[in-house]
Amino acid sequence: MKRVDDGSQKEDSSQKRNPLVLYVEDNAENRYVTKLNLGATYDLLFAVNDREACQILATQGQDLSLILMDIELQESILNGVELTELVRGTLKRTDLPDYTQAVPKLKTPILFVTAYSNVYERTKLLLAGGDGVVDKPVNFSNLEQAMAKYRSLGSSRIRSISRKTGNESSDG
Repeated sequence: MKRVDDGSQKEDSSQKRNPLVLYVEDNAENRYVTKLNLGATYDLLFAVNDREACQILATQGQDLSLILMDIELQESILNGVELTELVRGTLKRTDLPDYTQAVPKLKTPILFVTAYSNVYERTKLLLAGGDGVVDKPVNFSNLEQAMAKYRSLGSSRIRSISRKTGNESSDG
């Protein structure tokens, strides 16, 4: 049974729900293809800009199993890297739009899904708080493997990145 947001139907707690995933993606075609490929396995929420992403994160952030994050977001003040830093609690909230203020600090795994992996170094994306990078055009088999890997680690994993060396270590 699909997750119901308006409360008009009650969910049967004995039925297993699909993991809830937020995809911050400004391109309509990418959202559509993602829904076709992942919609049966995941309950997908889409945000097309930073404002929508912040609203979803503020209201449903604690329920998210995973966040997929595009980097370049049209009609947004914050890009995906800055949104990730906001979620991780490392972005200063001063001088940010009011809609960013209610975003909680989350340990939810974040995968960058980007065509700009040659522009943004993977190490810098990981230092921003990302857990992995998936290149566009997306190979959905590879994306699903990465999603399963990071979802299984969940928020209980212990992850540290040395900011001096850029080395990642993961225990879990």
